[in-house]
Amino acid sequence: MAQLDKVVAAYRVTAQYPEVISATIINCSKDSVSVHSVWMQKVLERQAVIKFRQTVFSDYKTYTLTSPPTDITNELISVHSKSSKYFCVVREIESGKDIKQYLEVWADCSLVKNYDLSALDVHGKIYADAEFLTLEWSPDETKIVYIAEKKVPKSEPFYKQKPKASADKDGVDNSDTVLGKEYDWSQDWGEQLVGKITPVLVVCDIKTDTIDVLSNIPNDVNPATATWTPDGKGVVAIGHTIASRKLGLIYCANSPSIVFSLTLDGQYDVLSSNPEQLCVRYPRFNLNGTKLVWLERLAGGPHSSCFKLISCNWSTKEISTIVDFDNQILHNTSDYNEELPFYGLYDLAISRNCWLNDDKTLVLSTPQGGSIHTFAIDTESKDIHYLPITKPFHESVSVLDVCNDVLVCYKSSLNKPGQLFAIKILSTFEAYDFTNISINEISPSHCLPNSDNFVVEHGYTLYDKPTTIFYGPKNNDGPLIIWPHGGPHLSSLDFFRADIAFFVQIGFAVLFINYRGSTGLGKDYVESLIGKIGDFDVKDVYNALQSNSLWSNRKLVLFGGSHGGFLVTHLSGQYPAMFKAVCALNPVTDLITMFGSTDIPDWTITEAGYNFSEVDNLVNSKDILMKLADCSPCKNVHKVQAPTLLLLGKKDLRVLPCLGLAYYHLLKKHGVPARVLMYNDCHPLSTVAADMDSLINAALWFIKYLNNDFEKSIN
Repeated sequence: MAQLDKVVAAYRVTAQYPEVISATIINCSKDSVSVHSVWMQKVLERQAVIKFRQTVFSDYKTYTLTSPPTDITNELISVHSKSSKYFCVVREIESGKDIKQYLEVWADCSLVKNYDLSALDVHGKIYADAEFLTLEWSPDETKIVYIAEKKVPKSEPFYKQKPKASADKDGVDNSDTVLGKEYDWSQDWGEQLVGKITPVLVVCDIKTDTIDVLSNIPNDVNPATATWTPDGKGVVAIGHTIASRKLGLIYCANSPSIVFSLTLDGQYDVLSSNPEQLCVRYPRFNLNGTKLVWLERLAGGPHSSCFKLISCNWSTKEISTIVDFDNQILHNTSDYNEELPFYGLYDLAISRNCWLNDDKTLVLSTPQGGSIHTFAIDTESKDIHYLPITKPFHESVSVLDVCNDVLVCYKSSLNKPGQLFAIKILSTFEAYDFTNISINEISPSHCLPNSDNFVVEHGYTLYDKPTTIFYGPKNNDGPLIIWPHGGPHLSSLDFFRADIAFFVQIGFAVLFINYRGSTGLGKDYVESLIGKIGDFDVKDVYNALQSNSLWSNRKLVLFGGSHGGFLVTHLSGQYPAMFKAVCALNPVTDLITMFGSTDIPDWTITEAGYNFSEVDNLVNSKDILMKLADCSPCKNVHKVQAPTLLLLGKKDLRVLPCLGLAYYHLLKKHGVPARVLMYNDCHPLSTVAADMDSLINAALWFIKYLNNDFEKSIN
């Protein structure tokens, strides 16, 4: 019981730290800055995640909280107007069995407009997810644009007896009701986007109190992430293009998409080139509205890869490339290092405000090796400057807002929870000095218990690239969790994660490997895994582990989710004597079954090395069928020795629980100790209840099968 108490206490400690959602500079001068930030935090007693807002004032030396933290959990999204005169909130309120949405406008310390969107019935629910999220004031601060679900006619059975009073009425308008359509199925955008079927652009005019759905967008284009044009007479947005079916969007930065403009009177134009072949992200205008930038890569292929930075001259609509796919060496980047490799741009959101005052320099953050770095990119000279907020390839720094050459950045590491900083970019002789910046904290510094007893070590372990991160107790040979990331085209990063900190707090060390296919190490590195999953990625994890006897000689266990679950089940089958126990969260165990069940069937075909657009089904594709079988972890399930815990989500549309259950039955057939925990959750198991139960059970599973080795190693 003492062991269980220690494990639960460690979870409570590591789950308590808030994480930033957004930060906005409200007021900014050379002497001071005010920042409005929104945070999320787990509340275990409520089994819920809350959101809160706070505002700080900083003189670039110290900061002061100017408003106490305020619970805003029922605020869906919010945004300030450019002058900060107005503040718009989309609020959700429970009303009986329904959840009603309200669009609120605040000014002069009071609520000046409140639109009951459910009663007005112009559209369905407003979208607030990261893929479609839009809420923005027009330049003249009279209109708000957002994205919502298209209103659909109500449907009734072919025959339904109605109250006599209504049946006797003549002239009743039933035009909004259709018969026999109530069971029609419509495809949504998949995992974590359930119910999002047909997004529409909506404009609310606070002067005329009108709410209008913008028209003339083609039916095969679904709008997302919109921004106003500089004159306020229209919007620019991403449009996801639909062919025969929708493929899941979340975690998938390869969706065919376009950049388009749409005026309020309905003029529609495509701005990006090759509309059927591209994936585009994050359109952003510069301060004076002369250029529009976005990220761009070819559509299809790996679900995340290297992006170009594209610039569009707003007057001529001429398109040019600012940053290409090529790896570069940055010179004289900081005091840390005179030369720094630059591995390209990846799918990390560009902040809404991202321009320095010269109006040609863009600030953005992107994964590099095992970290997130922040760069200033001159869109005219195309020079890229590393901002030395932290040591290269150590910790992670993301820019959240930019105003008057001041950045608000969020910095964290595996061993330190996140903190906000105000960064002043200094200039000399009308040029920026990116090696000389002022860094000032504007939120509390949190530390894990006994954090000085732990170490984070980055290693150039594979292919002379920063490919491994070790995090654990110093001078300790305790058990080591091999924790490969999912994707596979994502990366393990040195930023704070409560789940990782939890395991380290109870005595484990953790090893992360950015195997071939990982992002942040170049386009070629990403694409080298295509057609080789279950081979190159597995060998890279194994070879990285074997490269250091201080790692390989420990008691080893495996933890991974999604493609990370694919890898840990592969590793336990290919190297059965190495590992004491396995924990797999919604693992990909059978690619054939996954092809027919997932919201991203293209993933299985692409990763196997084939072109999804040329594959209709597997019935007449014997070669593909055999390749999928050969790549699957269940191929080696008869060799597995390590007790295996499967953590599955009942609502998972990405890797359906049937894959994990089938793998469980195979394990039991071969006499391997196995257990399934099934949660009423989706792919990441991110609800508080599922997170707490799955992590504590995983820790207890490891401890159980390490037997006395665990107690000896931590004492």
